[in-house]
Amino acid sequence: MSIDEERVAVVTGASTGIGKVTAELLRSQGVATVGISRRLEDASWTRRCDVTDEKSVERVFQEILSTFGGIDILVNCAAIVSTAGLLDVSVQDWEIVLRTNLIGTYLCCKHAIIHMRGRRWGKIVNVSSIAGRSYSRTASIAYTCSKYGVIGLTRHLAATFGRDGININCVAPSQTLSETLLMNVPKMQLDELAASNPLGRLARPEEIARTICFLVSDAASYINGAVIDVNGGQL
Repeated sequence: MSIDEERVAVVTGASTGIGKVTAELLRSQGVATVGISRRLEDASWTRRCDVTDEKSVERVFQEILSTFGGIDILVNCAAIVSTAGLLDVSVQDWEIVLRTNLIGTYLCCKHAIIHMRGRRWGKIVNVSSIAGRSYSRTASIAYTCSKYGVIGLTRHLAATFGRDGININCVAPSQTLSETLLMNVPKMQLDELAASNPLGRLARPEEIARTICFLVSDAASYINGAVIDVNGGQL
């Protein structure tokens, strides 16, 4: 797997879980990586950004362009989870989840693509979920629908901007041992989920991060519009 060390990467949702580990893995390979999140303070390699607010996204992307001279790689990990019951999801729940998981992903794609298409090169990976392939065993219907939307967004953008030299793909992880999962799912349910997986365990964030790093590498140059399941064989 080869990633040009001169590339500049932006990873959303980089304060925890898959986003944090992906940003760390890219940095360990010499890629200039900027992690963005609502919970990160501005620093040399991080920026505070609310992905649901287009002005915030545009401001941060312009800052990164001014500082680093380009954006070559975008990884969209920013997401929130709702655990409301099937018939108890309020309109507010729907709006909050969709604005972060789907609209936020679109806004970051939009402002990265505006720059990437001018250079005729770019790599984007959006993080969906096994919920977007079937349904969620731990989160609300709003979360499931948002992750279906991420897959549709990925495929539509890939079909449109492939000729501009931009590869846009998606990963669909199963339940992953992140801070969010551990905070929202009781241990007994986690144990049941692990036991039901063909590999007998839950995913580790670094296993998802390694797949993402493959998709932004030169080795994945002919992969576009794909959804890669990283789920241990769970259906």
